[in-house]
Amino acid sequence: MYLLFIIAFLVRLINLNQSLWLDEAVVAKVVKSIPFFQIPIQFSPGDFHPPLYYLFISLWTQVFGLSEIALRMPSIILSLVAGLFVYKIGCVLKDKQTGFWAAAFFLFNPLIIYYSQEARMYMMATAFLSIALYYFIRISMHVILAKAGIHKNRENHIDSVSLHGMTRDIVFFNIFCVLAMFTFYGSIFFIASMILVFGFRKYNLSKGKLSEWIPAFTGMTIGLVVSTLILFPLLIQQLHTAKTGLLEVKNWSLVLGKAELKNVFMIFVKFTSGRLSWFPKWSYYLVAGGWGLVVGAIILLGMKKNKLLAYLFILPLFIGLFVSFWAPMMMYFRYLYLIPVMCLLIAIGISKKETIKMGIVAVFIIFSLVYLFMPQFHREDWKKMASDLSPTQPVYMILPSSDPVSYYNSNVSLFEMRNMQKQTLPEFIQVVPYVEDIYGFDHTSVLIQKGCVLEMKSTYRGPLFLERWKCLRNA
Repeated sequence: MYLLFIIAFLVRLINLNQSLWLDEAVVAKVVKSIPFFQIPIQFSPGDFHPPLYYLFISLWTQVFGLSEIALRMPSIILSLVAGLFVYKIGCVLKDKQTGFWAAAFFLFNPLIIYYSQEARMYMMATAFLSIALYYFIRISMHVILAKAGIHKNRENHIDSVSLHGMTRDIVFFNIFCVLAMFTFYGSIFFIASMILVFGFRKYNLSKGKLSEWIPAFTGMTIGLVVSTLILFPLLIQQLHTAKTGLLEVKNWSLVLGKAELKNVFMIFVKFTSGRLSWFPKWSYYLVAGGWGLVVGAIILLGMKKNKLLAYLFILPLFIGLFVSFWAPMMMYFRYLYLIPVMCLLIAIGISKKETIKMGIVAVFIIFSLVYLFMPQFHREDWKKMASDLSPTQPVYMILPSSDPVSYYNSNVSLFEMRNMQKQTLPEFIQVVPYVEDIYGFDHTSVLIQKGCVLEMKSTYRGPLFLERWKCLRNA
């Protein structure tokens, strides 16, 4: 077991210093430029996430610095913590062997490995929700065993089902639900699913007796209610900002994940093959989609054997799909917290088939190694692009997306691309047309109209483009 986690840790160190991409550079800028106590006041109202991750990274970088490795190391550690609790859940639900394989599936899952190397809040939320899930499972076992009159279940590692034991688990469940909510708003889908499933099961086990059902159900909701009340004023400000942003950013909804069957399908494809994508697309869908269907069939076997996990896997997706008709939320990375449940379902679905288990881990590792060792699958290469920028020529780009340039090359002068039409441009300019399509801007037509000529265009991984224009005549 120790060897499994050591290997998982070492694998996550491979190419950890690859270039930061836009959202990671935003994190670096926030913790570098805004004091710790000012982050919830100065930054969070204009962001779309709760402040806990940024507060934690602010403290972390004061000790370990702002390098790519330093920024990403917390996600690595948190992914291992989540893996540990996947193991513990497998032990509680069945046995140590199930826990081992579930942890192996999780630790080498290609999408988990990708996001364990990303300086964003998603792995922190996954860790907190995995811990909350562990205590949820313990509470559910307490209720079932207590109803059956059993006071100890050594095989499933459940301690005494006394009122004290159950109360302790409810307290920890609420603590980690609060931490998850303060990390990522999308956690509410999973927390609400756990509460709904618990309430339904408890109601059935108590034969509809509200005197037994209400105290337990109320205890499970405390963390969600408290965190929602505390975060509500901030959320209102952020929703106002988001509404304004949707008006300013013409095509922003395209990157949020609409309620479409394609996005639901891509969640399962990415869950099993990671962030890989290639051309021709038919070969990608054949390989990644085919593998997703194979794993999906095994997940269905696990669902038949464990209804509790089945509900917890399906219900958050159903809630997310429903919400996405109004607020698009169907992007796969927003549901990373379901991969622990998926891995547990796989381990339970093929509990007695060691060869198949090893085969699944092997394919997960192959997908992961392809990402880790093939640079074309790495993040946007702002590091190389920024190093190629000339400090003597102004750089025009969408300024809200310029943080990676500032991180890697603070010597260049940055200007807002959308103001080109109203300005007299210097003879030579550099243009980075990143995300201009999302903002609904066409720099090429503007520059041609102003009498500028494209002299050079360089392409970087991402794809990122760097263009050099010569402007002899300004209209």
